[in-house]
Amino acid sequence: MIFIIIKEKKQYCEYTPGKRLKEAFSDERIPLMTMDHLRALDFPISRNISYERTVDEFLVQLATNDTLRPLRNRSEMVVLLNEEGALILNQGQWTLYFTPDKRECATLSADANLYAVLKGLHARLKKGEVTSVIVPERSLKALVAGTSPFCILDEYCKKEPGRYLRVAEKIVVEGTDTLFKNVPVCSYNKLSTVDKSEIENYNTIQALMDEYILRCNNAEPGEQIQPLSIAVFGYPGSGKSFGVRQIAATSGIFEVSSINLSQCGDPQDFFEALDEAINCAKGRIPLVFFDEFDCELDGISRGWLRYFLAPMQDGEYTTKGKTRLIDRAVFVFAGGTAHTFKEFNARSDTEEYAAFVKAKGPDFVSRLKGILNVRSLNRTDVSDRSYIIRRAMVLRTQIVRNVPSIYDPETGIVNISHSLLSALLRVSEYRHDARSLAFVLAMCRLSSEKRFTPSNLPMDTQLDIHLDVEDFRRKLIFEQIMGEMVETYARTAHENYQKRWLEMQSLQPESTAPEVSVREELADWDSLKECYKESYRSRIRYMGEYLVSFDTRIGIRPIVPNSADAVTELYGPDLEELSRVEHERWMNDKYMDGWQAGDTDPELKHSTELVPYQDLPEETRDFIRREIRQMPLLLREIGYELYHKSY
Repeated sequence: MIFIIIKEKKQYCEYTPGKRLKEAFSDERIPLMTMDHLRALDFPISRNISYERTVDEFLVQLATNDTLRPLRNRSEMVVLLNEEGALILNQGQWTLYFTPDKRECATLSADANLYAVLKGLHARLKKGEVTSVIVPERSLKALVAGTSPFCILDEYCKKEPGRYLRVAEKIVVEGTDTLFKNVPVCSYNKLSTVDKSEIENYNTIQALMDEYILRCNNAEPGEQIQPLSIAVFGYPGSGKSFGVRQIAATSGIFEVSSINLSQCGDPQDFFEALDEAINCAKGRIPLVFFDEFDCELDGISRGWLRYFLAPMQDGEYTTKGKTRLIDRAVFVFAGGTAHTFKEFNARSDTEEYAAFVKAKGPDFVSRLKGILNVRSLNRTDVSDRSYIIRRAMVLRTQIVRNVPSIYDPETGIVNISHSLLSALLRVSEYRHDARSLAFVLAMCRLSSEKRFTPSNLPMDTQLDIHLDVEDFRRKLIFEQIMGEMVETYARTAHENYQKRWLEMQSLQPESTAPEVSVREELADWDSLKECYKESYRSRIRYMGEYLVSFDTRIGIRPIVPNSADAVTELYGPDLEELSRVEHERWMNDKYMDGWQAGDTDPELKHSTELVPYQDLPEETRDFIRREIRQMPLLLREIGYELYHKSY
């Protein structure tokens, strides 16, 4: 935690609303203002979506908008995020202070005593109610391009030993208390998430619903309010309706009902169901879920869309020959065939667009006020690193609710095998998303068990219904063989790299050899940045999981004395294959860190080496081969070996 350095009040210059920034901060005192002051000056900086988005939008404006030039070259500055946090510049380094379980509100008056607010924030920081994170330095090019967006969860996980996997394991075993004190948390009734994208999506939907409630409350007697229409997309089993239901529950004003379009025989059935759904008690607002709204009607793809248009736009529909008015309502359209809004909204240059137009797709989209893409428990794209945290939170919740025998309510500890937990968190796919994870637990024999181990798992044919069982078994076997030694291997590999680098440099003329002290990747293990440590861990995990596959020529095991099948040196096809696997691992890690293929540009995270192994320059492939040749030696140092399989 980084404490706020509070200086004397006379050293700060508080912004006076109405003044130009150049006039307000004309002397050398430290500028002290609120983010709302800047919003009032028409700077496009969002509120109440996420702390990270607010920070990045402010930094882009500061770097590119000349109206902020009076602040651009300051080495110290304070920008308050209402009473919930502050963005503070000290000696050229930005630090964000924030309240994890709250969002930036708008409770401060224009003439509030900002110095008192800053001191109050400092007091709450000392109590542990507020926490801090250093905002990573990024170039202007990276900021504007959005190639390295600020994410507090990422910053937290990157600094933890073991990074995302270790944080996820602690969530399942120990709970979320530590995590929730260090990262933003979005909570609505039974829903809690720390995923930045989910936080932004849910907060946006909540803001729409709050605004709609306000409009309804302020409406004149007899005034008809157009329904609020929201579309929700996600993979089957991802809980598309769950999040919206939890947001609705926090308001206490919505009466929720559902209409499944796949069960409506014709439009008349639909309108009769709608007629029943919108009739609710006085003072309540009907919230109607239209499940599988994008399904077929009479063989026509998305044939129901045309029947939603009048209720969405005009607040009326016709049933039994009578036109009925919808006084006020929230319509939530939950997709059944499209998994994202982008997938649903056909582009004009695609073959599907003509059918989309015929089905009134563009007319339907034009009536939406908001969309929500529910994040999967699987990786949503190659750069999705937080999927493992999402899995951990769902797994912990499912165990606590449904498997009490392995959960100790006094200590909060879940008793689960480490190798099994790692495999459950890292398996490549849950076939039916959160539903599959819940069903895997339900299929295990745990009612009388005190510890969850691999022996409790069902047969592979049953597991394969809900997850990629081959990948799961590979991960489980590797963890059982070597999981506890991953850290030892990583340290050994780093020390070996240090030694080889120093030996190579000793052969160069002294004037041309770079100093070790300026190369951060050559630091001693205990001082090495976590990103470099994780690279070594990732290498042995990825390679190890490949080697335990049934169809590989080479395997990995603890040393068998005097064995004739041990591999002490790699060469030929075996070396080439393992080098290919290592490059594949490196590319996966790069993609997850936001890199893309293209002309090399570290600021934009573009690399020419993000290509298949066979397309790499020979010099690069030779470097990979040299690293892989070290593997037999490194493994033997920690009691393991490679061997030729006989099956």
